[in-house]
Amino acid sequence: MLRPIVALAIACIGLTEARSELPPWVYKERQDKAPEALVIKVKSVKTSERTESRAKVIEFTVEAEVEKVERSATKLAPGTVIKIVYSRSEHFQPIAGPSEIPALKEGQVCPAYLAGKGDVFSPAAGGYSFETVR
Repeated sequence: MLRPIVALAIACIGLTEARSELPPWVYKERQDKAPEALVIKVKSVKTSERTESRAKVIEFTVEAEVEKVERSATKLAPGTVIKIVYSRSEHFQPIAGPSEIPALKEGQVCPAYLAGKGDVFSPAAGGYSFETVR
């Protein structure tokens, strides 16, 4: 009887651990491994929202101009306009978990750690895809 309780306790700890904030070095490692490391200037931001049972989910479609290239697997160059697509959840009740990807704003200039599929890019370093971890 004790073994199932211990197994259940271990499983619960594992679930809690999976939802906790990540240490800074994990985000830094993701930034270092991102195929695209750029500085971008946000030209436009389009959003759509949907409500789920526990959160409002906001879908972002961002048009940004590449200002500087640190590295680029897709051979991006300064002046290129790219599309970045991602979503973020705004939970009704606070929960522990990894940082949400921030909402980019028109005119914002920031670093961008991205991965690309065709001509569409997505954040590669989670909640720290648009700021540099030192």
